[in-house]
Amino acid sequence: MLTIKKIEPLIVSNSAHSEHQVLVRVETSEGLDGWGECCTGCEYGEAALATKDLIERGFSPRIVGEDPLNYRKIWDKLYSATEWYGRRGLAIFAISGIDTALVDIAGKTLGVPACKILGGCFRNEASLYVSLFFDMDNPEKTAKSALQYLEHGYTGAKLGWGYSRSNSFGMNPVRDEEAVEITRDIFGPSNQLMIDVGRYVNWTVSHAIEMTGRLEKYKLSWIEEPLPPDDLEGLARLTATSKIPIAVGENYQTLYEFQDILSRNAGDVMQPDASKAGGISESKRIVDAISSRNKMWVAHNWSTAINVAAALHLVASSPSGSLMEFKEDGNPLVNELTKEKFEIKDGKMVLNMKPGLGIEIDENILEKYRVED
Repeated sequence: MLTIKKIEPLIVSNSAHSEHQVLVRVETSEGLDGWGECCTGCEYGEAALATKDLIERGFSPRIVGEDPLNYRKIWDKLYSATEWYGRRGLAIFAISGIDTALVDIAGKTLGVPACKILGGCFRNEASLYVSLFFDMDNPEKTAKSALQYLEHGYTGAKLGWGYSRSNSFGMNPVRDEEAVEITRDIFGPSNQLMIDVGRYVNWTVSHAIEMTGRLEKYKLSWIEEPLPPDDLEGLARLTATSKIPIAVGENYQTLYEFQDILSRNAGDVMQPDASKAGGISESKRIVDAISSRNKMWVAHNWSTAINVAAALHLVASSPSGSLMEFKEDGNPLVNELTKEKFEIKDGKMVLNMKPGLGIEIDENILEKYRVED
C-alpha cells in the first residue's frame, strides 16, 4: 500500500532577494517524491524556521503512514489540528506546502499531470503578465523594460511597489500619476497595464477613491492592493466606487477567507497563491468559488519554481482561468531550481503534461541555496 514515508521541509534563500522560503519534499513508501512550497517570504528567516518546525513537530507525526492520494482528507486533518494555535498564517503556509506535494505525488502515482488530479485540463498553456518593481526615479526605464515583454506576446505588465520603502509608488499623488502617465504613453493605448500599490504604503479609503478617479483615464486593467488586506469594509466601499477594477487576494488564506471577501464584494479581481492560500487543492476550491460568483481571478506567483508549476496547473484546471503572474527578475529559485526549464512561447507558459507538477528539482541548485537551521 502506498503511504507517506517522510516529510522534509527545506529552507532556501536567494540572498540577493533577502527572502527565506520553505520547500517541502514528501517521500512515499514506493520511492516517489512530491514537492510543495510554503511562501514564508521573510527577510530574517523567522517565519521559515517556525514553519519548518511546525511541519516537523506538529504535522509530520500526524500523517506519516497515511495514503498520500487522500490529500483532501489529510488537508482536513491538518487544518483541524491547528484549532488551538490559529488557523491562518504560518499554519496555512505549512499546510500549503504539504498539500501541493501530495497532489504532485498523486499525479505521479497515476501517471497524469496535476491539472487532471484537480478535475481536468481545460488548456495546455497560461497567458503571462510580467511583474516589475517601479523605479520611481526613472519610471520611463521601468516602462521600457516591461515593453520588451509585451512585444514578445505577454498579455500585460504589472508595475508597482518600488526598490525601497522610502522611495516607492503610492507616496506622492503627483509623482504616482506621472509614473502611470509615462508608462501608458510608452505602452500605447492597447497594451494591458496594471498597478500594484503594494505594502510599503497604507492608503486610506478616501485617498484610494481619489487616486482611482485620478488614474481612471489611463485605462488600467486593475489596481492591486490599494488598501491594507484587513480593511475589508474599505475594500468593499472602494470596489463599489472605483471604475478601475480592484485586485486583492495574495494575502488571503483558505476558502473561508475568500468566501468572506466575495460575500462583501471587496474586490473585482481575485489573486489566490497556492503557496500561501492552503496549497493547490485548496486553491482549486477557491477559484471554483470565485468562478461561481462570476468574478475574474489570476494566479498570484512570486517565489520559486515549485509555485510557478502549481500556478500553471491551477490555471490549466479551471474553465475560467487563463492568466498568471510571472516574475522576470533573474531569481535562481525560479530559473535554476528545476532541471527542465519552463517553456514560454509567444507570451504563454506551456504545460509539459508530465505527471504531477511536471518538474524535477535540481539537487545541486537546491543545496546551493539551502539554509541550515
